[in-house]
Amino acid sequence: LPSVYNRYVYTEFDSLYDPSSEGRMMLLRPLFVTSFVVDDFLGDHNLFGANTAVVSSASSKTAMGAAFLLKERHHVNVIGLTSAANVEFTESLGCYDEVFTYGQVAELALTDSLYIDVAGRRDVTRAVHQHLGDALAYSMIVGDTHWDAPDEGGELTGPRPTMLFAPDHITKRRREWGRDVFENNLGSAWHRFGEFVDSWLVQKDVVGPAELDQTYHDLLEGSVDPAVGYVGRFT
Repeated sequence: LPSVYNRYVYTEFDSLYDPSSEGRMMLLRPLFVTSFVVDDFLGDHNLFGANTAVVSSASSKTAMGAAFLLKERHHVNVIGLTSAANVEFTESLGCYDEVFTYGQVAELALTDSLYIDVAGRRDVTRAVHQHLGDALAYSMIVGDTHWDAPDEGGELTGPRPTMLFAPDHITKRRREWGRDVFENNLGSAWHRFGEFVDSWLVQKDVVGPAELDQTYHDLLEGSVDPAVGYVGRFT
């Protein structure tokens, strides 16, 4: 793995560490690094001239982290795309200006937009590209939460989707800012996001092989409550 995803830090030297919120850190820290990079990369490119950011898999933790940071920019309209079952939860977060289901892509306003694809649903990507057309300024691939979604194939309308490789952008920022400034900026964003998360996240401990196995399969099937974060241990 790239070092950013495969590193150990002594807690006394870690600007993100808070002993009272270890559960939240285990659940969200690796994901939030990606969220931070998504926001910073887009900001570094002036949002490619867009005034609207459309984010798929909007109830996922990576998506909501990116949405939270983008919304802090004030001049960006942040729109979430999610499943019908998660609309109410996603709207309740407050980090999206509007929330649509995957079947409502055609209702998106035709304004200068960029697309942040966390879901990896090729059918949704195709629908977003076809609907927004020339109004779509940039299309970013971040994740693949719906890795088994079907794709009809064929050419996409608009810009070619581009994979965001977070380690490359982190290396760039550390070179430009210096390691300490990068870590401080990340830490500041993390603590702001932490206050937001603590207002709705419910942590649930999962103990023992049987509970771990059941929770793992519930996650695979998408049947878990998006407001719950599971922290597991074997004993």
